[in-house]
Amino acid sequence: MAFNIARTLAVTAAGAGLALSLAVPAQAAGGSYSVKLANGCGSASGTYHWYATGVYDGKQAYKTDWDFNLRDLCSTNGRAVSLYTKYTKWNGSSWVSDGKYHKIASAGNGSNVADVRIFLCEVGYPSTCVSI
Repeated sequence: MAFNIARTLAVTAAGAGLALSLAVPAQAAGGSYSVKLANGCGSASGTYHWYATGVYDGKQAYKTDWDFNLRDLCSTNGRAVSLYTKYTKWNGSSWVSDGKYHKIASAGNGSNVADVRIFLCEVGYPSTCVSI
């Protein structure tokens, strides 16, 4: 009988701990990333993090930040390298995604976004894009 009571208390304590851990705001996720273009003409390395900020219309929204170093490894070909992103953004009343590449600075942040993907591309040549 004492064993069952101790077991019940342990299960109850574990359940309470799990509920508490789910109630605490999530820490940042992400880390260090690097990528090289398939043709070898560019590379990017740096960090990308995202933080859960709220739920809108049943979908989790995030704050993001990134800081990448870009290298143009074929400067003589006349094609600069840059970062681009595709994402879904909460506009205050609905989630919107245009499916297009949006050029971004090598360091920056975003808010109220989801489904974020970052790409390294040669500017003006979307066929060269690779996902980070």
